[in-house]
Amino acid sequence: MDWPKARAILLAAFCMVNLVLVYTIWGPSSSLLGMGGSTYAQEVAQVRDTLAELGVALPQSVAVPKAPPPMRFLRVEYRPLTSGEGGKVPSGIWRDPESGALVYHPGGQGSASREVDLKDRSQVEQAAMAYLREQGWLPTDAVVSDFVDGADEGLSTVAFVPSFEGVPVYSGYAQVDVSPRGVEEVRLLRVDPAEYSGASPKAVRPATEALLRLAGRLQDVSDQPVTIRSVRLGYYANRTLTGVQPDGVIGWDTVPVWRIELETGEVYYVNGFNGQWES
Repeated sequence: MDWPKARAILLAAFCMVNLVLVYTIWGPSSSLLGMGGSTYAQEVAQVRDTLAELGVALPQSVAVPKAPPPMRFLRVEYRPLTSGEGGKVPSGIWRDPESGALVYHPGGQGSASREVDLKDRSQVEQAAMAYLREQGWLPTDAVVSDFVDGADEGLSTVAFVPSFEGVPVYSGYAQVDVSPRGVEEVRLLRVDPAEYSGASPKAVRPATEALLRLAGRLQDVSDQPVTIRSVRLGYYANRTLTGVQPDGVIGWDTVPVWRIELETGEVYYVNGFNGQWES
């Protein structure tokens, strides 16, 4: 037997096996779903069909983002509340013991007074943003995270979250109720993005995997059909902020997440690094 030739053949075979294993484990999410060689649109279509079989509707109008390049942990900081000129805090602010958010009810009076056409979403957002900016409460590089059209009921709600390099950070928010007479109520959890951690970037699991995990979870808790409203990439990690806060800054690390919102308003966060739930 030609031993050198046989050894070369075996080494080549082992290399091929290792390459296949590496691609299966770390390659595109389509290979994880048994769809090697398919386009991303085909992958999403197959996931949509699978979700439908599990009682979860993913409308064609809902965009499913592709997995981003590797991302880092992001540090955020909670800061004590200040407001307006001189950094004074308006009287009447109270803390919601369940969420830790600060609640203020100006009731459309004073600087919160504005004429708003609730049928014009841009007017609602502008009125809310202008008031938050006046108070010094507008999140850093604010982006709209939620909007509830309540024109028929006389009260619409818009929520802003901070962003960091264009990525929303869902650990903090400013939620504003707006009526035709102006800003009625503000719920505020002030969290500012600070900087990336020193850890190396890590691969982010695909949104399609997060959707399938959600379907499995919903099956465990309810047999009612649900509809997905949106799928977004962001940063999130919850930290209980109830009770009295020290004067110093409180900071913690957040992770990339897939934020999945249902038509009912329920929101789920799936850790983009390990696929676990963030509560």
